[in-house]
Amino acid sequence: MTDMIKAMNPAAPLNTEEAALAAAKVSAVGMVIGAIHTAVGGWYTSTPAAQEAAARIVQDLTGQAPDPAAMASQAQMGLIISGVFVVLQLGLAFLQSRKPNMILPIMFLILCVWALGSSALALAVPAFGGSQPMWLTAFSIVAMIVAIITHIASIRGVSALDKIRTRAAQEY
Repeated sequence: MTDMIKAMNPAAPLNTEEAALAAAKVSAVGMVIGAIHTAVGGWYTSTPAAQEAAARIVQDLTGQAPDPAAMASQAQMGLIISGVFVVLQLGLAFLQSRKPNMILPIMFLILCVWALGSSALALAVPAFGGSQPMWLTAFSIVAMIVAIITHIASIRGVSALDKIRTRAAQEY
């Protein structure tokens, strides 16, 4: 456990191949955190409170009462799409833990920064975040900050691992 915490530190020195490899793999933890975030968001969209909030937004924007069957269908589709993204994130996390690369941490770093910005915007603009409770916004912000830290540490780890292995190959 302490090795994982050390690997998550984006300021830790990466002098050995083992330390760099552990840091390179830590992005998988961030991807699992992202999958949990997606699962919680998908679950919330299927709750009656979320459906009522979405119906209020539709009514405020269009002036018409939304069709309850259409709202239920959209909530079910949101839950299915969330499930697909959870499975995808967990699969990519497994891939990153087995064969660390630079592309996945960069891609997920960009997505996490986007999600963090969206959550911060939900705090600043009440109309944007009016459809979700404060606990979900706070959970999103905390989860994305932790995920961003793991992805930054992983990018550093992959870079250090590449340098260490290149140096070892040149000395051979």
